Amino acid sequence: MMRPMSFVYVVFGVLLSLMKHTLAADLGMSFNRHPEPIAAPLGDEVYFECSLNLPAEKFFWRHKPLNSDHWGPMIQSENSGVKASRHVVYFDEKSKAGDYQCIAYYGTSGLASDPARLSLATLEDFVEEENEKLQVAAGNTVPITCPVSYSCPQAIVEFYKYNDTIKNAFFTDGNTMVLKNISMADNGQYHCVANNDISSQTYTSRRKTILSVLGSDKAQPPYFIKQPQFEYRVLPGKNITLECFGAGSPVPRVTWSRIGNHLPSKVRVTAAGLNIHNVQISDNGQYHCRWSNEHGVKQCKIFLHVVESPRVTKPLKISTVSEGGDLEIFCSVSGIPEPFVEWLINGEFLPRDKNKNSRSLYISPVEKKHAGIVQCVASNEYGSDSGYGLLRVTPKQHLSGVGESRSDNTYSSSPNHREHTRIGGRRRPIKEGKRKGNALMVPPNQPNVTRLSDVSVMVRWSVPENNGLPIEFFKVQYRELGPKMNRKQGKWMTDTMVIPKHVRSFEVTDLQPNHTYKFRIAAVYSNHDNKLSSNSVKFLLNRTSDVKAPKLPVPILINTEAVGPHEILLVWNIEDTAAKIDGFIVHHRATTFAGKYIKTTVEGKTANSTTISHLNPDTAYEFKVQSFSIAAGSEYSQIHKQKTLPLPTEFSVQQVIPENTLKSTEINKTGGLYAIVGGGFGGVAILAALAAVTILYKRSKRKQNRESPQGLDKAVPNGRVVNGGIPDSKINITPNPLASLDTPEDSIPKDKKTQIGPVKRLQVFCNYRLIYIASHCLDYVILKQFDCS
Repeated sequence: MMRPMSFVYVVFGVLLSLMKHTLAADLGMSFNRHPEPIAAPLGDEVYFECSLNLPAEKFFWRHKPLNSDHWGPMIQSENSGVKASRHVVYFDEKSKAGDYQCIAYYGTSGLASDPARLSLATLEDFVEEENEKLQVAAGNTVPITCPVSYSCPQAIVEFYKYNDTIKNAFFTDGNTMVLKNISMADNGQYHCVANNDISSQTYTSRRKTILSVLGSDKAQPPYFIKQPQFEYRVLPGKNITLECFGAGSPVPRVTWSRIGNHLPSKVRVTAAGLNIHNVQISDNGQYHCRWSNEHGVKQCKIFLHVVESPRVTKPLKISTVSEGGDLEIFCSVSGIPEPFVEWLINGEFLPRDKNKNSRSLYISPVEKKHAGIVQCVASNEYGSDSGYGLLRVTPKQHLSGVGESRSDNTYSSSPNHREHTRIGGRRRPIKEGKRKGNALMVPPNQPNVTRLSDVSVMVRWSVPENNGLPIEFFKVQYRELGPKMNRKQGKWMTDTMVIPKHVRSFEVTDLQPNHTYKFRIAAVYSNHDNKLSSNSVKFLLNRTSDVKAPKLPVPILINTEAVGPHEILLVWNIEDTAAKIDGFIVHHRATTFAGKYIKTTVEGKTANSTTISHLNPDTAYEFKVQSFSIAAGSEYSQIHKQKTLPLPTEFSVQQVIPENTLKSTEINKTGGLYAIVGGGFGGVAILAALAAVTILYKRSKRKQNRESPQGLDKAVPNGRVVNGGIPDSKINITPNPLASLDTPEDSIPKDKKTQIGPVKRLQVFCNYRLIYIASHCLDYVILKQFDCS
């Protein structure tokens, strides 16, 4: 049993920790300057700087070497109590190149900056190559390229004709010089020199380009002088030239077009190619270059990919969580290619799976150590961005002792990953009624099954309309049936994928052809209990060679239309309206994701439209449709692409501050005297409250010892079963196998819930009262008096 004073100290420490985190949240820490990337030669001193909108208690820096996934140890900065920090790196060896990051702390709450890369400034020598000989008819345009091997930053290139510098040359990408409307005067030998200003390195190309200008009297069909680059990547807002150098005799004419769309409005055809000014996402696509004269045609296709640096589009929505509970946080991000998302708590990166890239974080169980700043960082090769929020953890009530923090805490980057369910103890069986206590749990309807392939089926179900507990998610179970002669049946297997509550179909894979199965659906409700549907009818999964079903009509996808940031409407039809089909399957996935399609079923042969929801805003998706019967599915329709609408602009609401509440600027002007006086009164108030807690705690314990029957406070373990269960126990399916075994609040008798002793009431009051004081009255000086670090 815990002594009363120990209980007081624990409550005191927890409340002060909560106060400090609350202060950090109210202050609204944010970086107004992140470290910036830099290239430097060996031997240089490099400075990285970061600054915040508010002074931080302390700063730390850390380093991640190139080609490494691990950050090095924290290095504390000498700066403290200021808004900015500088980290000096003596770049004396290549191992110091890599990413550097600044972490600002207020108490134990830490906020990390975007990382900045230190690159080695260097220029590599030219690779030995043979001379290039060009014979081109007069009047054409000729590109001469300087074959720079590697330079960081980009090398400055100069071209020479023999030994004379070429003045006022026209360049395309910095490494290519363009000679327009060539004549006999352009005959000669060309070479280039590359210079890196940062590393002070200069190299001269040993390859010579020998240009011979021919007369235009000889007929020649169009050809490419320089092989076109077939793919370009560019950030929005930049200018780009799609190069396409053609020549011939007579000089051919070039025409540009865009496949499936019009050319952008801000384009200009130059001697170097198609120049697009101020590139936008809508300019993404496939372009067509065509050279033609009276003797022939030469053409090519060029892909333009408009990429985006990552951006966290919404603040993290985090609420106060009770200790021992579960927490799921979503990070809304945009970027092309799809950004990689990492998670931090108080500046520390959480363990991650290299094979997973999830925009959600799942913690179970939540502990007091998780309180603070939770941050998601999205990054791709074009940059990074982060968003953060404050997590408050409400401590458990420990009236009979203080429990130890669990060491098997589980972090998961996604609740939808496949995982094994742990086997739990038995529970008292609950009859197949409709209620557990006062909780109405309506099970799903009996599922229907459709064959998709030799080894997979589509399971479809519905849920009756009801006023019962809301469903949190579904899981699919299946069992193999043995031959009739021995009536052997396999155990129920649980597919470990967590199916979102809005989904009503699921593809079960890795089955055996020519085997018979039954399927059922488990719905998990908000009270963490579950209820099973009825079993499906027996389903024999035939091989393709054994299937004799008629060929089903292929749907014609007529139109796709974005009807919101998260919804797209699809419309289709079929030519054979008399065909015996049961419905349609819609397949969709983001165009930037090359993984499997997500499948949605639409019941009914007369259905011709559906709305696919729960999509990401401002994101392009591709769709295809097939019809299905119980035996098989049809071929796919043609693929249509459509983009969801962007989120509407959010307007901030100005906070109304009561007249009797000091603003932060006014508090700063009053000086330290009020803070010290407030600290004295605050300390007295806290000690008085804790003394009252101690007295009432003793009275409460004596009363509980007299009134509580023996064993009434013992928790009933929450049993779990997987993959072939105990006959008298129900399956408790959770999205995390390491979830706490504590009894949910719904399982406590009603009369027990109402018996809240004076200690609990006072402690709840103290929690909110002290947080209020910390948010509006106390200064950091007071926290230092109580050694809150």
